[in-house]
Amino acid sequence: MNASEDYFMMDPTENVSQVLDENRNNTDSLRTHPSVEEYYENMTAFLSLAIFIASLLTILNISIFATTVSRLRRHLEKPLLSPSIMMVGLYPIISVAALVTILVPYSWFVCHTVMHVMFMVGGPVFRTLLFRYVSSEQNYVKETAGEAVQLNTPPCCCCCLCLPMVIPTKAKLCISRYMVWQMPFWQGSIMLVMNILYYRDIQLYRQVMFFFIPFIICSIVLGVWSLQITVRMITKVRGDYQLRKKMFCLQLVVMLCKLQYLVLYDQLDSIQMGGEYPINHTVYKQTIINILILVEMVLVSMMAQSAYRTPVQVQIDEVNKEKEVTRI
Repeated sequence: MNASEDYFMMDPTENVSQVLDENRNNTDSLRTHPSVEEYYENMTAFLSLAIFIASLLTILNISIFATTVSRLRRHLEKPLLSPSIMMVGLYPIISVAALVTILVPYSWFVCHTVMHVMFMVGGPVFRTLLFRYVSSEQNYVKETAGEAVQLNTPPCCCCCLCLPMVIPTKAKLCISRYMVWQMPFWQGSIMLVMNILYYRDIQLYRQVMFFFIPFIICSIVLGVWSLQITVRMITKVRGDYQLRKKMFCLQLVVMLCKLQYLVLYDQLDSIQMGGEYPINHTVYKQTIINILILVEMVLVSMMAQSAYRTPVQVQIDEVNKEKEVTRI
């Protein structure tokens, strides 16, 4: 009896199970991340070039950050300096995370979490910076003398048209603060659980990951909505600090590192790249996405450098103060 006769004499359920196992193995070989040893033993020319380009882009981003910090240290007052440096420091950290993903593909989920954490941390820091432009929340209430604020700002500009204008008070500003500060605690807890599931039980992670997405989206929407309202409030009294541009730079973190990442991760599945394990389709796909993120982070860093530049009028006022002190 030959092999073909053995195959046809097998039970139909066994045939189906064999086919399913083969399909599952083929899928796993395309999606499984190689170990560090397997990755570098089977290195290709494309990956070598990608590592070289990624390293150059990361160094460029760090150089832009160093230049921006030196300018901030010369012109900004001490209360504004620390949060401003933290804000422009988000982008080189994201670049390092993208580079590590290319160097060690198996670490991609941790590095993706680091990118996500940069937005979670950036939100509260940016809100702190906004109110330091007006000294404090209490000082803002005094300066504006109870001026009402609109709540219909993105991303809730359509669903909040029916809400009345609100006069900022200490209690309402406290609610706004909680809406921003919930992001690092709420999303941080979710991302911690997802990391544990991913590296302990990948099958369980794939089953439950979609249940976490609505909670993450709601948390991001609440935080961004509160920040947009705060930007609109502070812009009325400190409009020369390009606050909307700074907010846009922060939003680009979640748009490029989260939304774009998820979209491209699915779209690139339609293009055949790589080969069999270990240098498979997933390795090529993640390398391309992270190279794109590195290029974008260089551009965003340059935009942030422009956004956090001290206004000309503020620099003139500082020079005039120095002249008055010298005369005295």
